[in-house]
Amino acid sequence: MTDSAELLIVNGRVFDGRLRTASTAVAVRDGRILRVGSDAEVLALRDDATTVVDAAGGLIHPGFVDAHAHAVFAGVERLSIDLTPAVTVEETYELIRAGAARSDGEWVTGGGWSHELFPAPTRQELDRIVPDRPVALSDAGHHTLWVNSRALELAGVDADTPEPRNGHIHRDEHGVPTGYLNETAAELVGRVVPPATEQEMSAGLRNAEEYLWSLGVTGWHEAILGEYNGKADATPAYLRGIADGSLRSEASGALWIAPGLGEADVPALVARFVELRERNAAAGFDTSTAKAMIDGVPHGETAALLEPYCSHGDGFAGELHFDEAAIRALVAQLDAAGFALHLHIMGDRGVRVALDAIEAARAENGTGPRHHIAHLSMVRPEDAARFGPLGVTANIQGLWAAPDPAVVAMIGEARMQAGYPFRSIAESGAELAMGSDWPVSPAEPWLAIHVAVNRWLPLPPGAEASPLPAGGTPPTLDAEHQALSLEQALAAYTAGSTELVLRRPGRIRVGERADLAVASADPFELPPAALVSVQTAVTVVAGVVRFQR
Repeated sequence: MTDSAELLIVNGRVFDGRLRTASTAVAVRDGRILRVGSDAEVLALRDDATTVVDAAGGLIHPGFVDAHAHAVFAGVERLSIDLTPAVTVEETYELIRAGAARSDGEWVTGGGWSHELFPAPTRQELDRIVPDRPVALSDAGHHTLWVNSRALELAGVDADTPEPRNGHIHRDEHGVPTGYLNETAAELVGRVVPPATEQEMSAGLRNAEEYLWSLGVTGWHEAILGEYNGKADATPAYLRGIADGSLRSEASGALWIAPGLGEADVPALVARFVELRERNAAAGFDTSTAKAMIDGVPHGETAALLEPYCSHGDGFAGELHFDEAAIRALVAQLDAAGFALHLHIMGDRGVRVALDAIEAARAENGTGPRHHIAHLSMVRPEDAARFGPLGVTANIQGLWAAPDPAVVAMIGEARMQAGYPFRSIAESGAELAMGSDWPVSPAEPWLAIHVAVNRWLPLPPGAEASPLPAGGTPPTLDAEHQALSLEQALAAYTAGSTELVLRRPGRIRVGERADLAVASADPFELPPAALVSVQTAVTVVAGVVRFQR
């Protein structure tokens, strides 16, 4: 039969990337979708060589595309010391101890430790575990570094080291560094940590890809390409994976703009980025996006706010990582050169400054590339309303839209409750995309979708549960006004992200690339609180089954 299918997925329900349809099956041939319809219509394309997958009533949907991930270094971290599974202090210590024992490297590296477990980690804690080798461990957010005494010694960081711009060296009562370094202060040690080799990064990319397949993720956007915080540029790993065919998923990446760049330096940066974009495109790797961190994070009191932090009595409101003139120049000139801007912003001042810069670029250059702002932890209502008219996509991290007691002491209950206003941004007419910021937070799309819809975060396995309020309902982050519908959240993580970072439709339609996933259930048939139970059962990449639970 000339029109027979190579793969059939039947007995499910199709979400096409925007809508849940009446179709129950999908046929695939040559890596493309051949037919979408009923089981009978699709089974008519079966022959003796056809593989048939039973969706068992689960949802058949486009593969998830993570619009903000650091896949290479997540994979490298998974292959070194991964502290994310630890839910107690002792478990963290044991993972460090075990990782150091199996490593014969000069440095002991890894990351993923929790600020809830270690609000003020010290070098002495690491010295007791690894006294004879330097240790450098990133936190789960990858904005701070926990190091031991040997690491500080090798980096030359001591009581006389001045505070870097946009960074903080935590010190004891004698002014001696404690081993806890925030933002740019982390680079003081990071710059002497041997970066991962190309071989290690390629191994990390393969590890990350296989792990993401287990979550239904078939493509992603590498959010930083370039030397960052002591880490080597991940671009060679992608170029190698594309050249030798080991990278099966689609990926794009964002060229990194280091903080502190001045207005006068922008033309040279744009010229260099144009050259890199053309070179990478010739190798099959899309890097037509530029990434900048406009500010830091609330946890480190480095996000740029319109009003002061509650934890400061001196009116401190954080700082931008660039001066405003440089931000305007970056946005205008990169926009004119055809680059999409991918902007990390956590504070409401940062959001306003960025939107002002994009508005000015639109006035100067006309309609241009789709810029996107990631994270959006604090956005004033009047600025949320600007996203749609300006054509700015909200690159949301759904998993973060839940109450965070650690932030309340810094910004207050009212600002925390007003955080992550996803629905308000959507109602402005803005497009939504979704990503995880993995390994900053877990990469599981269904967990992020659960939080985006319910606005409360389930406790990790093994964590001690706190008593629920009367009625048994967890506290939410303004679910009444800011929760997304399941349809909105799922569309953001599939079609929305695909269109934004892979620049093609992310739909289940005849002729489209067959990147598909099958959920363990049909989430549209579940109560919202049960979304957290949904898992990926099958993942298909370019028509090939790459994961089956």
